[in-house]
Amino acid sequence: MRKALGLVAAAVTVIACSSEDVGRSNAAVDYICNESAAATLDGIPAYAYCGNFNVWSNNGVDTKSSSGGTGWVQTEGGYGYQCVEYAARYEHFEFGVATSWGISYAYQMCNTHPTSMSTVSKPMHGDLMIFAPGSCGADGTAGHVAVVDTVGATTVKTVQENVAGSYTYNQSCASCWLHAANNNGSSDPCATAPSNGLYCGQSTQFGGGTKDVLYDCENGVTSSTTACAYGCIVEPPGTNDKCADAPADAGSDASSDASSDATPPASDASPPQTDAAAQSDAGDGTNESGGCAVGAAGSSRARGATTLLVIALVIAARRRRRA
Repeated sequence: MRKALGLVAAAVTVIACSSEDVGRSNAAVDYICNESAAATLDGIPAYAYCGNFNVWSNNGVDTKSSSGGTGWVQTEGGYGYQCVEYAARYEHFEFGVATSWGISYAYQMCNTHPTSMSTVSKPMHGDLMIFAPGSCGADGTAGHVAVVDTVGATTVKTVQENVAGSYTYNQSCASCWLHAANNNGSSDPCATAPSNGLYCGQSTQFGGGTKDVLYDCENGVTSSTTACAYGCIVEPPGTNDKCADAPADAGSDASSDASSDATPPASDASPPQTDAAAQSDAGDGTNESGGCAVGAAGSSRARGATTLLVIALVIAARRRRRA
């Protein structure tokens, strides 16, 4: 057996693959030999072993047992979803590491690896954890390899294939730790962007990130992101990807909504109407150009003037009687 079959602690059921397309995308779920991914790390899924075959991928997510054309690279030659296959696929699509390692077994990765990988004394997110043969449940001949997710005080949480899933190990289980030159310890998808520009997450030329999110990559770092409400359009290599435009009907709906919001109803725009009685009761008079207040008919000022006139007439009448 050439490649590591992973940990021997769990039994693996071999399932015959009936299609050349080993990985098939269906909405947000990828199926491998009619099985969903066992775990994912930075958007790159780990698949259960389901037979011996070549593995090719163009974005780290979708896989085939033969090349799909331009942009597809081979991550395994003949042994299916082994632990080495996931390590090679993850490191390539996350950090640009070459997929050709020139090894026969997983434990050999410590001493034989691409020039962009190096051994380190302390692990970080995205590093490889290599197991010696028989160490902590690893295969007695091949050893094992897993990709580091999170690092604790004495343990690491990893994602791996065969047995596929997320597993936690004591750090003392590692024979060595391998670190990619482009790995800055984060899960920034732009770390593997081929050049500066705009990329759709999980596209054919940009395996990292989130589907239908547009990433502005500058010098290997995400400068900004834009959520594409109507999907993200992948352009040919060398051309910026972009968010899809809103459908025509969505635009007209938005326009009508904006119009209705901007123009208040006629009843709101006009002052409330009041009847004449309400107007006379509401105020004592209207302003003339001279600034004098003239009492309106029936107002309190008019009633006061009438009262004074009556009193004056009464007084005059009494004076006539006395005379």
